[in-house]
Amino acid sequence: MRSGGLVVGVDEAGRGSLVGDMFVASVAVVRDRVHLLPALGVRDSKSLTRDRRALLVPRILEVADAVVVCRVVPEEIDRENLNDLEVEAIERIARQLKARGLAVGEVVVDEVAGRARDIEVAIHRYYPEASVVVAPRADRDYPVVAAASIVAKFLRDKHVELLSRVYGEIGSGYPSDPRTLEWLRRVKSSGKLPSCVRRSWRTVSKVTTVTLEAFVKKRA
Repeated sequence: MRSGGLVVGVDEAGRGSLVGDMFVASVAVVRDRVHLLPALGVRDSKSLTRDRRALLVPRILEVADAVVVCRVVPEEIDRENLNDLEVEAIERIARQLKARGLAVGEVVVDEVAGRARDIEVAIHRYYPEASVVVAPRADRDYPVVAAASIVAKFLRDKHVELLSRVYGEIGSGYPSDPRTLEWLRRVKSSGKLPSCVRRSWRTVSKVTTVTLEAFVKKRA
């Protein structure tokens, strides 16, 4: 390991989606190399295009000492509380970093509402001396969290791309996307929802036979 101690950023992608997995990613970087991330163009993934995120991922991997990702599938999301699942994913990340023998001095996590203390406890099980920061918009203010955000979103993009090849164009998978709602209406009318759909989400149960054109017109 490079000298200087590790700073770990953690963020997720796919939390609010109706379709597909949630990815919780971490990027661990030696403190004296964190400044390299903004120089590469690393910033909040939501401000970057899909192509730009794809270009940045290999550059992030070159700077990072470790990248650990936890994947949460729809079956788990339907069965358990989403905040609990995200805290559990963060704990699994800490456990994997510890298993690799990495010395972590600080962990910065994009806020999970009301769960800052739970996140701190989960991380301290493996790194009792580490500083833990849980902050809103951490992906905007901390380069290591922005890097984790990019990795998580990149993996989520690839996941959605694969789902679209298997099940037809699903759009982004989010309830704000009319393509996703049209796809969901279509598969729901067929009588069987694919396993990639989060069945417990209210929007899924409320989808009717409204057409894409009607949805767009309604929102105009």
